[in-house]
Amino acid sequence: MKKLIVGITAPNSISLLKGQIKYFIVRGYNVFLLAPKTEKTIQFCLEEGCTLLPVDIKREISLWSDFKALYVIILHFIRVKPDIINVGTPKISLLGMLAGKLCNVKKRIYTCRGFRYESESGKTKRLLMFFERIIAKYSHRIICISKSIEVLGKEHGIFRENKTIVIGNGSSNGLDLSLFMPEKITENLKTEYKTRYAINGFFTFGFVGRFNDRKGVNELYEAFQGLYGERTDVRLMMVGGIEATQVSDKELIDKYNSHPGIIMVGRKPFEQMPIYMSLFDCFVLPTWAEGFGNVFIQAAAMGIPIIGNDVTGCKDAVSDSYNGVLIKEIKNSEVLKNKMLSLMDNVEMLRIYGENGKIWAKGFDQNVIWEGIKKIYEE
Repeated sequence: MKKLIVGITAPNSISLLKGQIKYFIVRGYNVFLLAPKTEKTIQFCLEEGCTLLPVDIKREISLWSDFKALYVIILHFIRVKPDIINVGTPKISLLGMLAGKLCNVKKRIYTCRGFRYESESGKTKRLLMFFERIIAKYSHRIICISKSIEVLGKEHGIFRENKTIVIGNGSSNGLDLSLFMPEKITENLKTEYKTRYAINGFFTFGFVGRFNDRKGVNELYEAFQGLYGERTDVRLMMVGGIEATQVSDKELIDKYNSHPGIIMVGRKPFEQMPIYMSLFDCFVLPTWAEGFGNVFIQAAAMGIPIIGNDVTGCKDAVSDSYNGVLIKEIKNSEVLKNKMLSLMDNVEMLRIYGENGKIWAKGFDQNVIWEGIKKIYEE
């Protein structure tokens, strides 16, 4: 029985692995999850049937903390003796790949879910790029979750060798098409939720994601504020947790919370995303860059028209002018406002984008991704 260790940095990233661990256990792999020990990761391991290898790891750079985490990871590798490691998200990928190299793990896979350095500058950006090159150097194979990530990595000299692959149309875990089915949401349930959030009779834009600068929340607020000044029949529903340390303007959080046209829903379980998305007339996420915009294909599957940016990872998840629009002028609140307004007033376009989205999403079935990963493990 082959031993497989899958690693993530943040507990919230387990949603990127849902179903995948169980898929490999059923196929005879002994699977371990390398991650922080939290209520979420413990429950996830119980549901998927894998063993948790706890490691206290921080997302931010912290030399002493990172050294201790590396030591713990090495001890885990020595004890388990994995045949394969598959690490994704920057910090665990760096430490896991170093430990894998030191412990001479037979097959080291890096799932590149995006480049954090894209939103940085100066010394921080150069340091993060250096780390990415180390990860790539010590990897036997690199799974890029989108074509634009693969292209960017080669352009920036991160991926120097012929190690990269994009499985299917991209994404790290594919889409559970059985979960994101609009026909499963009854009109009674939608009415109940719309009444709860007081959005009955209002055109509702929806945002799903972490609330931080990189997700475009600053320009989204300015765009919606401008739109609200012209149209009082509009609402903006924000679904996701607030990352206050990654919001440069602390007053922005208060502005969102106090705005009469904005509903701050907060973080919700992944399984509840379909019902919340069903409340949206249009999905909007002006993120600066993604590894792959999973939430875009989730919205598409729910038949929701989309507004996004023409940036890394998003251009792979949205088909421009087919199931939504991609804005080239990123961080431009005026352009964003005008796109939101134009779609509000175009009922037929909303309908077409919504119907096309259901077709588009079928190209990201999670079974295609899992089968592709299995082929790489068995190379």
